[in-house]
Amino acid sequence: MKTFEDITVIVQGPVQALKGREQEAGITHKCLFSLRRHLPGARIILSTWSGQQLSGLDYDELVISQDPGSNIRNYYTDGSPQHYNNNRQIVSTLAGLKQVRTPYAIKLRSDNYLTGNQFVELQQRYPERCDSHRLFRERVVVSNVFTRKYAKGFRVAFHLSDFFYFGLTEDLLAIWDLELLENVTTDEAANAKDSSKGPLIDCTQMFWLKTLKKFDSSAQLNGLLDNAPEILMKSDLYYANNLVIGAPEDIGLGLEKKFSGEARIARLKGRCAQWQLFEWEDLYKRYCDPSFVSGIASRERWAYVLARFFYVLPSFIETRLKLAVKR
Repeated sequence: MKTFEDITVIVQGPVQALKGREQEAGITHKCLFSLRRHLPGARIILSTWSGQQLSGLDYDELVISQDPGSNIRNYYTDGSPQHYNNNRQIVSTLAGLKQVRTPYAIKLRSDNYLTGNQFVELQQRYPERCDSHRLFRERVVVSNVFTRKYAKGFRVAFHLSDFFYFGLTEDLLAIWDLELLENVTTDEAANAKDSSKGPLIDCTQMFWLKTLKKFDSSAQLNGLLDNAPEILMKSDLYYANNLVIGAPEDIGLGLEKKFSGEARIARLKGRCAQWQLFEWEDLYKRYCDPSFVSGIASRERWAYVLARFFYVLPSFIETRLKLAVKR
């Protein structure tokens, strides 16, 4: 594909740093420039908030939403609330998607950018689907950054990144047409803290579960570490049959400095806790296409086995000891 007229990019979020949300200077300019370079012909919608400095930004359509404010997801040990931007992400993403008139769309944070367009080919590379656990008309490509396979040393379920989505517009709407979140109460946070299933579910788990519940009311977790075999299998089936999970270099995604370079999530210790493309391909082969042959070299697989031995296993032991003390 030489031109990309069938794609609209929703660049969502603030274009300057906000209180509690630091942002690399000029990153939104870099984001929009990368879209013109790597997706010639694509339409760009900037979905942001009133009061933002928009001069010099290159977009085709502007969507301004009323800021819903932050939401409370947890509490610090001193009882003060922890504020998150989950509702802001829902509002800016959905407001942009509702203006899309092209068959395909991208959801991209305003503090990330493109380094290529590999995601277009990747989305069509795995054509087989199984009948069960099929939610969308086509697959949706997502980033593996914060798509965790392991958290606190444990295998975790439904931990899907919210950074990047590419697929049919109707499928992205099915993912992001969500109700706003209510604030977590102190009692809910306290009960989760005392649970054997670990702390409250992660924000990314929360987003994906809200999507799944529109199709499957049984999709739920009682904590971050709620990982019974049947739960992990259901999570894997939804991944295999609806998504493609790739690293930034697989997709063509660039991340701002706080997520790249020497950032914790970008170092081997962080990367080895995340799903890798070859591991997603293993799910695809198991559940969708038994004849599929992956081109990933065995040395890459063993590299992650060793990394998880050094980084994930010690975290698992530490978490088990902490949970044992609670009991």
